[in-house]
Amino acid sequence: MSRRLAAILSLDVVGYTDAMARDAPGTLAAVAALLRGVVRPELRARTGRLFKLMGDGALAIFDSAADAMTAAARIQQAAATQAGSLRLRAGVHAGDVTQDGDDVFGDAVNIAARLQAAAPPGGVLVSRLTADLAGGGHDAALHPKGMIRLKGVPRPVEALSVDLNGGRSEARLNRFAESQRIRFAASADGVRLAWTAIGEGAPLVKAPNWIQHLEEDWRTLNAGWMADLAERRRFIRFDQRGNGLSDRGEFELSAERFADDLEAVMIAAGVERVPVIAVSQGCPAACTLAARRPDLISGLIFIGGFAQGPLARSDAQHRELAELLNAMGRVGWDGEYPSIRDHFARILGPDASPDDQAVYAEHMRACITAEDFGRFREATGRIDVTDILPRVSCPTLVLHARGDRLQPPDQGRRLAAGIPDARFVALDSRNHVMPDYDPAWPQALAEIDAFLAQIEGAVP
Repeated sequence: MSRRLAAILSLDVVGYTDAMARDAPGTLAAVAALLRGVVRPELRARTGRLFKLMGDGALAIFDSAADAMTAAARIQQAAATQAGSLRLRAGVHAGDVTQDGDDVFGDAVNIAARLQAAAPPGGVLVSRLTADLAGGGHDAALHPKGMIRLKGVPRPVEALSVDLNGGRSEARLNRFAESQRIRFAASADGVRLAWTAIGEGAPLVKAPNWIQHLEEDWRTLNAGWMADLAERRRFIRFDQRGNGLSDRGEFELSAERFADDLEAVMIAAGVERVPVIAVSQGCPAACTLAARRPDLISGLIFIGGFAQGPLARSDAQHRELAELLNAMGRVGWDGEYPSIRDHFARILGPDASPDDQAVYAEHMRACITAEDFGRFREATGRIDVTDILPRVSCPTLVLHARGDRLQPPDQGRRLAAGIPDARFVALDSRNHVMPDYDPAWPQALAEIDAFLAQIEGAVP
């Protein structure tokens, strides 16, 4: 056995277990092709060596930290175009390792693996130590992610993400954030609603849901998919009453009032007979308005929606869990890590990176107070729009993650079953709030594009 300084690259196939359950031969063939056509060639080009292969991942050792970082970036860039539906996570750390024949052990291996687990699908996380050792020997742009806690690692590790697209994603988000002009509309009961429109083209309106902030949303899990929609459309969205820049206070919270809010913003934006996209609690609000004002809405797109809030369901376990979470939120909303907000972030985006979960948890505090959190959870938990679903006459697309832990898939199926001719699509994801790096998001976006093209071709 010998000890030396080395850089370790850890790779993992995202969603490997689920992929194997659906199509084991196809998944194994895709992984083999990825190793043969992408991973091994990049390692050879950078003097890297595979020392461990698992069914769903690989570990490689490098003499140079710069080579390890460059290889990680090149592998991810190539995998994005050659691996079909497979996506990888990657982590890189440099430190002392122990070699025993062909095998390698040590903290560097453990930390690289933990960084990999914390990276978003398609992303690369590297430690600050690795970046410092690499110096100017690589051409990757790095973005600081702060000190992050890694499972099994006693001290937080300073991490950086590798920018795989030359800063284009961040520039795109900044462009939209800086271009939005925030205006206000008054709902039927006088509540002032902050709204904005970004992008150009045919309008698409987003229905209201809680945990929103027009300015801060661009730093969260929502940013990527919002930008994707704004690149295609004039994307109109607003802060739900009691959230973000809209009025906060003691006013009615119900599907009917949320529908009033949606109608008020559509009138202020000067749009009618347009498609509406809704997430979670926004879905019953959009149903309510579509049944009430069919002249305003040409089509509905639902993501992670529900017909019945958890307190209105017949399942006692749903009610008990909702009541427990509500109580925890009322007393622990403003706590420091780990707070109930951190717990909610992990429920909303279980496969988001830990850094994105932490940012989203802090985002919640800016969006809504503990008192309003309790009121919203209670009010939305009691929503039941089952009886009005048959009155929704516009085309409807219902998208729902198979592993959604906040709103179970049977609620999405209930929406689709209750609305005449609605189409239900199950997404291979666990995320209720779906970041744009979720492997299922490209499928969701393709479904949305096709649906909008279909209804717009049919609307005179």
